[in-house]
Amino acid sequence: MKLHTVDETESAPEIRMPPLQEAVLDEATLEQLFFDLAEAAELVSVSLKAGATARAGDLQRAGSAGGELALARRALVDGTALGVQIRYRFAGSEWWDTLLRIPSGVRLVRVRIEDALG
Repeated sequence: MKLHTVDETESAPEIRMPPLQEAVLDEATLEQLFFDLAEAAELVSVSLKAGATARAGDLQRAGSAGGELALARRALVDGTALGVQIRYRFAGSEWWDTLLRIPSGVRLVRVRIEDALG
């Protein structure tokens, strides 16, 4: 078997990563996030992550955007879901918020899709 040795003078193509916003949310801030999304955003989809290797699935229009968000919030808070991904439109842009349960609260990772694709 022949191994390829990378010459240090070779340059790898630069991979552009989109800017991410990250925060750890306490309970009150998490509640405010869900309220803001329900009141001010146009919901595209909500997906649940059941566990490390399982996906709980998409919430299929649970009556209203507020209903989907309420189910996702409840699943995240009560531990039914390990994580939630919320895709929405706000202020002319599409955003993806990923919320993951961690020991110190809920970790939010947010990306604006135009930044990821551009």
